[in-house]
Amino acid sequence: MPPAPGKTLTVEELLPPARPEVIAYNNTWYALYFVRTGWSLLGLALLLRLGISARIRTFAERKTVIGLLRVALYFALYSLLLLLWMLPLSLTGYLIERGYGFATLTPMTWLLDRGRSYLLGLVYIPIIWLGYLLLRRSPKRWWLWLWAGLIPVSFFITILYPIVVDPLFNRFQPLPDSPIRRSLQSLAQRAGIGEAQIYEVNMSARTTKLNAYVTGLGPTKRIVLWDTTLKSLPEDEILAIMAHETGHYVLRHIWWGLSLGIAGGFAILWLLSRLYPWAVGRFGARGGIRDIHDIAGLPLFMLILSLLLFLQTPVESAISRYMEHQADRYGIELSRMNEASARAFVSLHKRNYSDPDPPRLFVYWFYSHPPVRERTAFALRYRPSP
Repeated sequence: MPPAPGKTLTVEELLPPARPEVIAYNNTWYALYFVRTGWSLLGLALLLRLGISARIRTFAERKTVIGLLRVALYFALYSLLLLLWMLPLSLTGYLIERGYGFATLTPMTWLLDRGRSYLLGLVYIPIIWLGYLLLRRSPKRWWLWLWAGLIPVSFFITILYPIVVDPLFNRFQPLPDSPIRRSLQSLAQRAGIGEAQIYEVNMSARTTKLNAYVTGLGPTKRIVLWDTTLKSLPEDEILAIMAHETGHYVLRHIWWGLSLGIAGGFAILWLLSRLYPWAVGRFGARGGIRDIHDIAGLPLFMLILSLLLFLQTPVESAISRYMEHQADRYGIELSRMNEASARAFVSLHKRNYSDPDPPRLFVYWFYSHPPVRERTAFALRYRPSP
């Protein structure tokens, strides 16, 4: 609630220590994060150690002599096995959300989501085929050619994602004309982005949590507000959240994220070009891998890639937290609503059970946003420029 006239809010008043159920919820997810990472790596290792990957490759070779079709058949079976392997942990996450009253989607919808995700994953078949073709024809520079080819693909995916992938899971519509829409448009006009597309998504069909985000690139760039956010928060808090998302929009954080991802991809692929041939020589024979361009080596490739991505998580998280802090500052500069911003952060915390005081190690490792207590304190003390 807004403070009484003349009274200044404090962080302690807005955000008392977390309740035991909030702590338990977050501790469960912290544990599941590391368990899921280890479980995924174990699944890849077993595909190699038990010779399953080599048997799938041999099966694909018997079915067709066309290289692309062999890769397609192999990858379809490989992805299905990994889906089944990860299913227990995915189900655990769903049951946690149901148990705490957050998940509203039915078990059937949850299963359909797994199926949709599996089918979407098959679009990577041409990239996998191209990668192994480059490994065969250019074993020294394959990674550089692959990296160069992935740059336009990354832009293409970012542009198409909001209009091709997102609608497969949720219903999006331009925010209907209403007083809140006019207020949001006025805010966008003040930010110089009056042309910004503002969408509402029916996330209430999946969760009771609150959120908003910026997505897309160029003609598909848009600010998306969850319907749960629009229905649950007062107008000043919605405007504060919109101002934060406007910050992402104006500061071109999607462009920055995409550019940094491309730069990071260069470093990751360079490391893979050194580690993967060594790993095939060291461990390949045990898993039936014939050479570096044998598709049966894909689990080993993905195992190394997963480890590298896991180790670079703190860097990615730090960049994300910095961008989120930039958006917080911009949002307050734009809206001039310090207390509404602070109350919005707290409302998100209360509805989403975010940890107000997470262990610092976890913050540094995988937190994409500053902890809510830090964001709330910043919102209350920051003074916008005149």
